[in-house]
Amino acid sequence: MIAGKVLFLALLMLPVATAMAHPHSWVDLSIRVIADDEGRLVALEEAWRLDPFYSAILLEELQADGDGMEAALDKLGGDMLQSLAPQGFFTEASVDDQAVEFDPVTAASVMNNDGRIVLHFRLPLTEPVPLAGHLLTYQVYDPSYYVEVVHESDDGRHPMPTALVPPASLQCRHQILLADPDPEKVMEASALDKTDIASPGLGRFFAETGEVDCR
Repeated sequence: MIAGKVLFLALLMLPVATAMAHPHSWVDLSIRVIADDEGRLVALEEAWRLDPFYSAILLEELQADGDGMEAALDKLGGDMLQSLAPQGFFTEASVDDQAVEFDPVTAASVMNNDGRIVLHFRLPLTEPVPLAGHLLTYQVYDPSYYVEVVHESDDGRHPMPTALVPPASLQCRHQILLADPDPEKVMEASALDKTDIASPGLGRFFAETGEVDCR
């Protein structure tokens, strides 16, 4: 099953209008990089804010839950985590070009923030990795490009300063590099309907890259 469909399984069972072109849903991303007292990278804390359209559909469904909104949000969070886990939470990261591995998500929650569904979770590293004196890069993207993940932005073009927060205990520069997809990939994505399956790895061409340089 397509990763994006897994993520929004509950949503896609609803009678939404068919639309051409991937992506079909959007996530605004914020990331906090967590280091321990020894200057080692130990986790990424991510916040995914779903787009207003899908949030509205979800909230309408959740309001019908007989156990109340809080319980419904908890259920939704569980479903999201279960769906995203096999996909590695769409997150890839490396330190000095060496890929890091993650353990299962901890400290997850879902909330309704002014009509937007927001998923918070902590993605711990399997083993701490020295970050002081090194370069961390990461990408968060849906390989199928069914879901577009971009850093939080006020104007849709420039990431907000709070979209990437480096460890306060380290002296690091940070930046977010916007995606610059090949026009052919843009055309490929624009030709995909909701039921179409993208070529493997299409989403990578549309992925933003976060850098935290502590060298």
